[in-house]
Amino acid sequence: MIRRWCDDLWLGMRLALGGGGARTALTRLALTAAGVGLGVAVLLTATSVPHLLGAREDRAAARIGAVGAASVPGVDPVYAVKLVDEFHGQGLQGVLVQPTGPRAPAFPGVGELPKPGEVVLSPALADLLASPAGEELRGRFPQLVIGTIGDAGLTGPNELYFYLGSATAAAQPAAVAVNRVGGPLTGHRDLTALELLLVVVGATTCLVPVVVFVVASTRLAAASRDRRLAALRLVGADRGQVVRIAAGEALLGALAGLVSGGVLFLVVRALVPLITVSAFRGGIFGEDVVPDWRLGVPIAVLLPVLACAVAAFALRRVVIEPLGVVRRGIQAPRKFWWRPLPAVVGVVLLATRWERVSADAGDPAVIGGVVLLLMTVPLVLPWLVERVAGRLRGGSPAWLLAVRRLQVDSATAARLVSGIAVVLAGSIALQGVYARAESDHLDPGSVRVLASNFASTLTDVQAFAAAVQELPGARGVPVTTSGTLVNAAGAETRLILGSCAELRSEGAPGDCRDGDVFAVGTPEANAYHPAPGDRTWFAGARRADPGVPPQWTVPADRFRTVSTEHPAALLVTPAALAPATSVGLISNITIPAAGPDVVEQLRNTVGQLGWNGIVSSVGTERDGTYALITRVLSVGSILVLLLAAGSLMIAAWEQLRERRRSLAALMANGVGRGVLARSLLWQMAIPVTVGVVIAVIEGIALDWLLLRSVGHRELAVDISAILFLTATAAIAVLAVTAVTLPALWRTTSLEQLREE
Repeated sequence: MIRRWCDDLWLGMRLALGGGGARTALTRLALTAAGVGLGVAVLLTATSVPHLLGAREDRAAARIGAVGAASVPGVDPVYAVKLVDEFHGQGLQGVLVQPTGPRAPAFPGVGELPKPGEVVLSPALADLLASPAGEELRGRFPQLVIGTIGDAGLTGPNELYFYLGSATAAAQPAAVAVNRVGGPLTGHRDLTALELLLVVVGATTCLVPVVVFVVASTRLAAASRDRRLAALRLVGADRGQVVRIAAGEALLGALAGLVSGGVLFLVVRALVPLITVSAFRGGIFGEDVVPDWRLGVPIAVLLPVLACAVAAFALRRVVIEPLGVVRRGIQAPRKFWWRPLPAVVGVVLLATRWERVSADAGDPAVIGGVVLLLMTVPLVLPWLVERVAGRLRGGSPAWLLAVRRLQVDSATAARLVSGIAVVLAGSIALQGVYARAESDHLDPGSVRVLASNFASTLTDVQAFAAAVQELPGARGVPVTTSGTLVNAAGAETRLILGSCAELRSEGAPGDCRDGDVFAVGTPEANAYHPAPGDRTWFAGARRADPGVPPQWTVPADRFRTVSTEHPAALLVTPAALAPATSVGLISNITIPAAGPDVVEQLRNTVGQLGWNGIVSSVGTERDGTYALITRVLSVGSILVLLLAAGSLMIAAWEQLRERRRSLAALMANGVGRGVLARSLLWQMAIPVTVGVVIAVIEGIALDWLLLRSVGHRELAVDISAILFLTATAAIAVLAVTAVTLPALWRTTSLEQLREE
């Protein structure tokens, strides 16, 4: 029996190559392979995401110093400070390094660590600085460039990264001693419930339509296939053989789709390094795009099985007899009762999470509920299109032709638009989650720009204050300077440096004079209580050189203790700190509602002062992660929409090829090409309209269920986003119609009526 089954499958594959003429068969196979191949390429790319993220994280971790690692014999530690910056929205990161000897640990991709006044740049950063677009950035890198970072030290080919030599890195509070390189990534927060929900819904929205497109592609040229099978019945094939032969035809198309999808995936893999959109921070190395075999193998195995199953399932409503093909479903309407069952199960799965205080968006029940609800769209849409088409009457000749075609075969049209409807439903749900997540973020009016700079001398403090207060948005904004004093026993206290006018807000008395020192507040029992004559160091000073002598002695003649309700601190005026051999102070300035130009000028100022500080936005802690998620999902949605348009176009071409004789007959009987073009437009527009309606309803319902189940928040509907998505669907229909018009003109040629 197995041999007989294999023979039938093989016969079906041969018919797919030669049935109906070699040219026609190859065209049909090419269309099927293109449709399946697009889906396979997207699925292979999606299965590469785990390896892609893992490889990027491994390289990012490999360049991080192992914090707290014990000293390594024969290795001179490197004091490092991680720097995070931006340039016009592009991420800019680096490390401030201070080697303590010639035997420093090797950083990946870096041949030689830079000394003070030197810098090592990533290739993308070097190219940016050499281009006209990097003119404003050059002020941050006046150092001598001694080399570029190799691929092993970068997360992507477009990453802006650098290693900058410094003589003061060891004294900075954020400095760490690196004895060996490589450690776990730090500073990453867990995703919030809404952000994880965005990932789950976005991934499902992008992948479910791909499966729908693959299934629809295996059903191309169904009518001509049925005619070939009827001819086989005429020569003695039974019902079972016909089903197996049909499965063989679908199997060849699926295998060709696997091959074409693999080739397309390799092309995408080669082009990936050229992607420069900000969604992929740093870009992507082509060698990182490797499908996970645990996900790729099931695709290669299940896709042919799925194609065979779909082909066999499609024959359930068809009677293939020696004298022709009779479709059982023309008169009997489709049954509806089983089609919404997946939606009911999905609602139940999500509803079980309503009473939980904190539901996980990664819960299998949540993921399963989303998948089932989205899969309901392609199940309900054929029934709904059939009902709508059956009730349409009257109209122009183009309208009548389109309606009659839908009444005869609404399933094909429904299959064409099911993928678009799924994308729309998921996108509408995503927009609702977007809107709710945006409302959870801080009010943009509360966002402020903070610039901090580490100073090792009072001259550095004065230079930073003078430089930033010259900027248009920072004039009149106060600069606060503070540090940490350490005594010989290692106890610490807070020091605040400023003029008498600035220190009055911290508790300084009204008779303050330059040169005074005040101990204010009530320190804790085990804290350091500075006293006149104490010999002290600034925090971090003894990190690089434990034998460094005391940097500052607390003045005995101008020292006073002031009882206030302010936090305990030592208030110091500039003249009192002038005798210090060196200091370790941090100056801060906070600018409310700074414009982008002021932000870039602030960053340039910090860079020109030796990269001893940072410029960051306060109140947008989640913006980086949230923005990355939304950008990636936006790119994914665009790719799936392009896939939807491509699949719709392929299917439209196939339908024109299938109907070429009937269309040519209409032309021969006086029907104009304009009428046929408009009928083609209506034939797509009617099911798309039905699909948009059901997608809007299901998308809003899914949005409400998800926010209620996972986010425990009220429904948020973005009307403008829904209108935009609806307009996108309409544009897709118009675009596909326009692209298929040349094929329609060729199809309606009277030569199509010729019979050899």
